[in-house]
Amino acid sequence: MLLNVLRVAFRNLRRNRGFAALNVVGLALGMACVILIALYVQDERGFDRFNTRADRIARLDVDYIRDGEVDPPGTTPGILAPTLVASMPDVAAATRFAYADPVLETHGEAFETDHLLLSDPQVFDVFSFPLRSGDSKTALASPGSIVLTETLARTLFGDTPAQGRTVVWTDKVLTVTGVMADVPRQSHLPFDGLISLSTVPDPGWYYGSWFTSSFATYALLRPDVRMDDFASRLPAFAQAAGGDEMREVGAAFVLHARPLPDLYLTTEQGMGTFGSAVTLRILALVAFFVLAVAGVNFTNLATARSLDRAREVGVRKSLGAQRGGLAVQFLAEAVVLSLVSTALAVALAQLALPVFREISGKPLSLLGLGPWWAGVLALAAATGLAAGAYPAVVLSGFHPAEVLKGRFATGHRGQALRQGLVVLQFGISVALIAATVIVFSQLRYMQSQDLGLDPGGDSTQLVVLPFKADSVSVARLPQIQARLNEMPGVSGTSASLMAVASTVGLSAGVGEIEGPDGVKREVKLTVNVADSSYASVYGLTFLAGHSVRSRPSDGPRDYVLNETAARAAGYPDVAAAIGKPVSIWGLDGEIVGVVKDFHVEGLQAPVEPLILAGNDGLETFVNVVTLRVRTAELPATLAGVEALWADLVPSRPFTYTFLDEDFARQYVAERRFGRLFGVFAGLAIAIACLGLFGLAAHTAASRTKEIGVRKVLGATVGQIVVLLSRNVVALVAGGVALAVPLVLVGMSQWLDGFATRISVGWLPLTVAGGVVLVVALVTVGTQALRAATADPVRALRSE
Repeated sequence: MLLNVLRVAFRNLRRNRGFAALNVVGLALGMACVILIALYVQDERGFDRFNTRADRIARLDVDYIRDGEVDPPGTTPGILAPTLVASMPDVAAATRFAYADPVLETHGEAFETDHLLLSDPQVFDVFSFPLRSGDSKTALASPGSIVLTETLARTLFGDTPAQGRTVVWTDKVLTVTGVMADVPRQSHLPFDGLISLSTVPDPGWYYGSWFTSSFATYALLRPDVRMDDFASRLPAFAQAAGGDEMREVGAAFVLHARPLPDLYLTTEQGMGTFGSAVTLRILALVAFFVLAVAGVNFTNLATARSLDRAREVGVRKSLGAQRGGLAVQFLAEAVVLSLVSTALAVALAQLALPVFREISGKPLSLLGLGPWWAGVLALAAATGLAAGAYPAVVLSGFHPAEVLKGRFATGHRGQALRQGLVVLQFGISVALIAATVIVFSQLRYMQSQDLGLDPGGDSTQLVVLPFKADSVSVARLPQIQARLNEMPGVSGTSASLMAVASTVGLSAGVGEIEGPDGVKREVKLTVNVADSSYASVYGLTFLAGHSVRSRPSDGPRDYVLNETAARAAGYPDVAAAIGKPVSIWGLDGEIVGVVKDFHVEGLQAPVEPLILAGNDGLETFVNVVTLRVRTAELPATLAGVEALWADLVPSRPFTYTFLDEDFARQYVAERRFGRLFGVFAGLAIAIACLGLFGLAAHTAASRTKEIGVRKVLGATVGQIVVLLSRNVVALVAGGVALAVPLVLVGMSQWLDGFATRISVGWLPLTVAGGVVLVVALVTVGTQALRAATADPVRALRSE
């Protein structure tokens, strides 16, 4: 029975090769999109799952609450991890991470790694980081210990075993006590090496204060503890452990437990790299839409050809065929066609993988689907059943007597269904194109906004040099800047805690600023330590006052606020803040200037209150040296800077970035998202056009006699083309109407993730509707023109 059904199905598909080919190609393109998006989604959802105990690991996050305001710093106190282990039976082990200077020196040569972290010995109890050499229990137990990844070990020592060798890190000699496997790519916390946390001496507040956050803290729960139960016990633990200290400063804090498998997609701050659950949901919706467009093609073409299959149904029913058997036959044809399309889709996905890897930035492979292949096959069968269900019901319900007497007609209901499905196709296509336009409009909008500073352009460039101040380089810093300023191509230099468009050196604190009423107010501030030339090098605009000045380290310190900080301190007229006392990190001084707000990160983030502190006596906080270089002299200047660097800063390799490129890197995820949208929007239009092409060809063929009569009676080619194409405008308009709520809801949710954003507006929908209309008219018009230019005598003779 089954073999007979399949044999008849293949015979019917072979007999109608043209329509079968349109359906196969359309479904194959749709399934290929599903496969590629499934690869991307699976990869994003697979982060941190390499840890064998991932479901028992939680990252602890803290919210500080003061004066009703919540501050989530993205890090946790150093005292948290040991207190958890000592006070909570739920916790089997806990570990901390902190960023470390990424430069190591060996054999007199400095190497800059991507990431070095400080951590506890328990890191190997919590995470699945297998050691190739060394003992995981003792590898980070002693001060001066470092564990290298295999790649970093080869970089530093070649094929020589690294175990027991030494490296220099910030004037400290470290011993390699272990070599571990490279951290898997799907880790939210990448690193090249781990340094024992005990190597860094405690300055008093680093480890022991509940109000100072510098670490990422992870806890491994005992096997019998549920994550929800652990989270429910954290408020009581926080009050018992640090409540008294918080109350002394008029604050409170709340702890949260974030399960490790969910961390990558459910958080946007803290140590590490993170994805976007919203992006994944939108991409999954795109996959569904594209597949729906392909399924609509099948349904449309099958119902359009119902008249062609009517006689077959009439004859088979006259010979005793039952409706159920006929329905099974038509469903079998649909499933066979869907499975053939899936096989072609796999080949198309494999061909598209190199391009998709470049767009997505991920080394994806079809083998990565693993157990998802069963789901792909199930989806293929379900697509065939869903797309073939309506045609099967309609075709199997024909009455044989009416069909064989020639009185069969498809009626208006079938035509209305086809038009409704075409509107659905157009709606999806318009929504995808409009979304693509919105994504790139948002990117263009952010890149065109005034940053409040001069990031460089045609005449000058800002060059950022990473610089870690140690005892030698601090002493040489004035000499380094003086020598750099003497170079012909350099128009200014600045040494600071952080640059902009980067979180390098980003620090936060609560400062006390005297308000207009003479009362000191506590203001959460982003803190930057900078020299007197910082404002001029970065092109900041002063609204009042002047830059920080060089002063004796024991004198009052100069501070400069941005306008957001001045207003947060209670000054609507920011100039009134000049001369007011301020204290940050226990360092007293006065406000000498207020600058126009400027962005220290990409425009996804809002401008926060910021304070610039003069760096007299704080030179050890210097992390970057920034140069403003004349573009015309850039190559020669960089060569001179490199030579100077090798002479005066031999402990650090010469690396640099351009500030405008640093800002551009802030938008990599958005550009990738837009490119993905653009590709899939184009495929959705292509699939929809395949269906339109088939429908137009069938319509023209079914009206051959009518076209011939009209031409004989004097109708022109243009009139006939308009006759066959006139419904397209109305269908596209219906598609635009359908797309409006999809775009408004979906893209508004995506845009909500930006502090600086565009409004959706009507322009993207108008552009998308225009593109779809042009493509649809060309597709239908081609078939209409072919039918209109055919010989009418031959058309009438064929009837």
